[in-house]
Amino acid sequence: MDIIALAAAALEPIRAEGITVQQGWYDKNINDTHVTLWNLGTTPEAHSDDGDEVIGGDVQITIFSTRDEVALARRIKKLMVAAGFTWTGGDQDDTQSDGGIYVKPQRFHYDKEEIEE
Repeated sequence: MDIIALAAAALEPIRAEGITVQQGWYDKNINDTHVTLWNLGTTPEAHSDDGDEVIGGDVQITIFSTRDEVALARRIKKLMVAAGFTWTGGDQDDTQSDGGIYVKPQRFHYDKEEIEE
């Protein structure tokens, strides 16, 4: 499962509006609001006698901006949930500002059934 590709697809409406959505972390060369995707790992969630039936993946989506992007964070949450992700947490009320940059992370989980080929 490519958790980054799944998250990027869910956030396509934001990217289409001109907000950078990319894998990785803060990019000091991007002066506008940008959203990063960070793979937190995948694990087997359900097993049968002959293998994994469900694989779970976790991703952190972080907004970096010079403004406190509360509305964008809510929108990301709605898009991710609509795409089948489960919101597992975030620092919605504890936005941090480091040198004038607001950092707003959220974490999501996605389960994918493994199909035997």
